[in-house]
Amino acid sequence: MIIDTITLQIERLEIEERYLTKFKPIRSSENFRYIFNPDANRDAYLPRITIKKRQSQFGAEFYTENIDIEFSAPKILYGTNYFGIDEIDYAKLIDGLFDKLKFIFNGFQISREQIRTSNIKSIAFAFNFILPDDYARPIEFLKLVPFFDIGKNYNKFRDTYYNEASELGFCGRIYNKQVGWKLYDKGAEVIDNCKSTEERMTALKIKQGLLPNKVLRLEITYQNRFSLKRHLATRTDHNDKRERHLNEVFNNKICQSILLESFDKFANEINVQVLDMPLYSIDNFLKITKDCKMPLYNAYALLGRSLATHQAGSLQLKLISDSHYNKQDRARADKKFKKFIEAYPLPSFTLKGVIEECRRQLIEFKIMKPET
Repeated sequence: MIIDTITLQIERLEIEERYLTKFKPIRSSENFRYIFNPDANRDAYLPRITIKKRQSQFGAEFYTENIDIEFSAPKILYGTNYFGIDEIDYAKLIDGLFDKLKFIFNGFQISREQIRTSNIKSIAFAFNFILPDDYARPIEFLKLVPFFDIGKNYNKFRDTYYNEASELGFCGRIYNKQVGWKLYDKGAEVIDNCKSTEERMTALKIKQGLLPNKVLRLEITYQNRFSLKRHLATRTDHNDKRERHLNEVFNNKICQSILLESFDKFANEINVQVLDMPLYSIDNFLKITKDCKMPLYNAYALLGRSLATHQAGSLQLKLISDSHYNKQDRARADKKFKKFIEAYPLPSFTLKGVIEECRRQLIEFKIMKPET
């Protein structure tokens, strides 16, 4: 697994001001914050800390409501999140985070036990897919992400955008207030955004071919406590009220199931097939379906579905069809499509090969770590 960015929250822990000399105080009318923002270009990797204080109802005194500790778990160990971690790295992470917090707080010790039992406020699960050398660069596949059916409306709010960061990088993001989804070129992102010494060394090795550069990264982020507790409850004790802690999420099986479920929703079999089919001339298209012994009626249906998906995208096609037909009609149509796609040996092209390779790696669940 890769657990990347985590925000831990410790409640009602008072820390004297003499331990907060590295923090910037920010005052507002009703509360007070101490902020520690590390300089990624100058320092070794350090977490970001926010201490929130509130004024007592019974006087001018301020008390600590909570302390948020935001960090990337792989960066705690390696200084870069190009590599991953798994459940055997749990103790090393606790020790590494303990040492960094001791430095930030000028010797004040937030104990290992307090780290272990602090509540998880948000967390990102991720996995790196290493594409074979004979595949094109990740950008060629990422440009198809907008045509897949992923994301959903949340209180009539939905933000979906696709931005190209450089000549190499391309990222697809879909998120709402509960869950974020992202697929991007990790090799390009490391090269574009390297700041620390460790990140610059990793970027150099990628450029020199010493580390894989065709790396697709999938990230699933539970953006608040409610969504994290609700999703973990379905996989553990079915208690969606209980706060969750680090030891629970450092579980390879749980992380794999979260990532695989999201990947399979994204890589819907029908959408992969119709998007994998290049936009041939009708003559060539029907020649392929005839060679597969597909009846003409089914060939017409596949041709129409493929053209419509390439034109509008699978999500928009679904929304448009739902405005004219009911969802049961769409479900029945999808079921028929899936049957005849499985029944005939249609050729596979590049996209389907990428999806199958990524699913194979996610099932194998081999984590990319630095060589020691």
